[in-house]
Parts: sequence; C-alpha cells; structure tokens
Amino acid sequence: MNQPLPSFKKPPINEVVCGCQFEQLKDFKVTHFGDLWNRLKKDFPKVEHALPIANAEGFPPEDPETNLPSLRTWFINNTDSRLIQFQPDRFYYNWRKRERELAYPRYAEVFNCFERHFKTLGHFVAENSLGALNPTVWELTYTNHVLLDGAPNSLAEMFRDLHWERDPDRFLPEPVNPAWAATFNMPDDSGTLVVKFGNGRVQGEETKIQIFELAARGPVKDRSEAAMKEWFDLAREWIVRGFTDLTSKEAHDLWGREI
Repeated sequence: MNQPLPSFKKPPINEVVCGCQFEQLKDFKVTHFGDLWNRLKKDFPKVEHALPIANAEGFPPEDPETNLPSLRTWFINNTDSRLIQFQPDRFYYNWRKRERELAYPRYAEVFNCFERHFKTLGHFVAENSLGALNPTVWELTYTNHVLLDGAPNSLAEMFRDLHWERDPDRFLPEPVNPAWAATFNMPDDSGTLVVKFGNGRVQGEETKIQIFELAARGPVKDRSEAAMKEWFDLAREWIVRGFTDLTSKEAHDLWGREI
C-alpha cells in the first residue's frame, strides 16, 4: 500500500514474538543446550524450562533414539523483558512489557535482535555438526492487552466487528465475555493472519483485560536474509494495518494515533 503505516503513541501492545519453525535437529542432545546458552549468556543470563510446543499434528519434538519429548528452554535477560525460546524445531525471540521496560522498543529493534540471535543459532548448529538449519515457517505475533477500565463504554465501540443486536424481545442478555476470531489470507500465498479477541486478567492481579492477538505465519520459500526480512516486513504491515482496520476511531484516539 502507498499510504504510510499507522502509528500510535500509546499502543496497548504487551508482547511481540519473532520466530520460526525449522526441520528438527535430529542429532541435538541435552548437552547442546549448555553450548547454546554459553553463546547467549551475556544477554540472557537466566534459564527456565517450559513444556515443548507441539507441531501441526499435535506432537512435540522427540528424541529419535528414546522417543522422549524434547525440552523447550527459555533464555531470559536481567529485566525479564526479553527472552529466547528454543527447542530442537523452533526458535523465538520475545519482547514483553515489564516494569523495567514498559515502552515498546518498536518493530525494527525487535526484528534486528531476532535476526542477530538467529544467526547465532546458525553458527551453533554448524559448529556442532547438527546438520542444516532449514527454516520451514516464519512467525510474527503481536499480543495487545486492552484495559477495559480505561476503555470507551463498550467493547463494540473499540472493536468494529464485535456486534450484539439489542432487541427487547430477545431472551438472552448482552454477553459479558464476548470473543471473536478470524483468519485472513495474506497476498501471494505468503501466509495467514490469525486474529483473536478474548478475555483475561493481568497476571497476579484482578484487572480484567481484553486480549487482542494478531499472529502472522507463512511458509519459508526462500531462505536468504533478504527474503526473510521481506516476509517479516510484510507480516508487520498486515498486523499493524489489520489492528487499525479492526479497531475504531474512538480506540485510536485513546491510544494516541499519530499517522
């Protein structure tokens, strides 16, 4: 599109994830986690374990010799606002809103960090003779937390496609926890944009929020750095324009739309 990308002074963004799925590293062993961490430890001194993410068929990656599920490891920075998620078939770089980093650093910085650390992963795979690093799916996800206490009178005033037809003859009252989801095809078979609205609470608090997630996923057709950046830039454009298209002018005023 020729028009400039929309921009907001106070976007409700809570987390951004850049990442990819790749062909499972069959020769990856538990000891390799330590080598990978040594390469990342300067920026990510803390480590946590997490349940592995399942593939499209519903199965987590398994060790081919034992058939035991592989670990997913989080490498976390000192402010708890940046982390790398790794398992033998996935790599993600997260920025998340935390008390010591409340301001979103913007897409360019998040993508550059992902790109830099993804190169570190490539060097690690090559130097440990773990085979080729073959990305299969790119992913970019924006998660927004909309505080309902500071919102307009109703969600319908914020999200253009959330509608409830009020009629005195209806049996059901207006819903208190509306949800909505849709999938949009991106151009030239480059992937899909999946959008979800749902209700939740701030972790450790009683504050009610609306969780507004936009996730772009697409097949890796070209593994070059230029093609990777082109895909992520397209995904970012679809997420930002999609976010703007699905929300109202009243919401844009609340979030300080600049462009």
